[in-house]
Amino acid sequence: MFIQEEYLEQARKIHRECPVVDAHFDLAAEVCERRLAGEQGVVEQRYLPRFEEAGLNIVVSSIFINNRDLPELGLRKALGQITALKEDVESVNNRIRVTGSRAELEENLAAGRISILLSLEGLDPLGNDLSLLRTFYDLGVRGAGLTWSRRNAFATGCCTAGQFQEIPGGLTELGKEAIRKMEGLGMWLDVSHLSNDGFRDVCEAAEQPFIASHSDAWAVHENYRNLTDAQIREIAGRGGVIGLNACGYLTGIMPETTTPAEQEADAALLRLCEHAEHLARIAGPAHIGYGFDLCKGLEETTPRIQFETENYDVLAHHGEMVKLTAALLQRGMDEEAAKGIAGGNFLRYYRSILR
Repeated sequence: MFIQEEYLEQARKIHRECPVVDAHFDLAAEVCERRLAGEQGVVEQRYLPRFEEAGLNIVVSSIFINNRDLPELGLRKALGQITALKEDVESVNNRIRVTGSRAELEENLAAGRISILLSLEGLDPLGNDLSLLRTFYDLGVRGAGLTWSRRNAFATGCCTAGQFQEIPGGLTELGKEAIRKMEGLGMWLDVSHLSNDGFRDVCEAAEQPFIASHSDAWAVHENYRNLTDAQIREIAGRGGVIGLNACGYLTGIMPETTTPAEQEADAALLRLCEHAEHLARIAGPAHIGYGFDLCKGLEETTPRIQFETENYDVLAHHGEMVKLTAALLQRGMDEEAAKGIAGGNFLRYYRSILR
């Protein structure tokens, strides 16, 4: 896809002047693994230049636990990731900080400093001890999904993105109690990776708006990690936001398996645009954002987690966020809608949750 310079410049202006958010990035797990291997300054050297190139204001780092570390090492790994990330950014905290309150978020926005928000990608580190949720809150965690693509004491997840299978099972009573506790603490609930039964249970249990931080549209590509139109409407109708996922398994076009003609046409990027446009049609553009789930760095530091291929990120790095925004503008998206999708919509949501 040839993107005209006028749209690239329009997108650059949006990313310079408006809030920009990535609602899901497995940063803490990668930082922890690299620091254990002796590397220092991981965020500053590997990511901060690209974050700044994209004009990012907020990055939500997941706390992700690999299946091989569960159940015995889940809590230790989660605590280790939080500690590693905080220590890694200490030397550059004038440019990027782990943030846990609305006041800190606003201070960082005013200072042009990037905020990292923490979210548990599954409550597995808690085991079946819900009292630990407060411990994680006190450590700065402000969001959580009940589970990843697996079953735990709180809920049943959907199949992994590389599979295609309906997984039965919803929330447990402990999972419903966890939602109540999260809402009481001031944490957001994330339904990405939840089973369809679990999504229905969340709709009955949740009183506050919830998000799907990194999911695409089933109608564009049938994958159980993606959202049906009914689920999209439900999230939007409650005031939540859906983060566009740049994983090729979810978009339906894998970058490394495209033909030369498809590469020339930038088919993978076009498909990502189609997901964004469908989500915006169904939910309304005020309920869509970016939650790219870029995993190449994490996959470099850990054994294969769920995919057979080594390259499935539609965007090579965060600097390419501008290219996606430009592509959406060129395909006819209204500028105000593009501003919201780039970050304004998730910022509005976080402001409503953080205390």
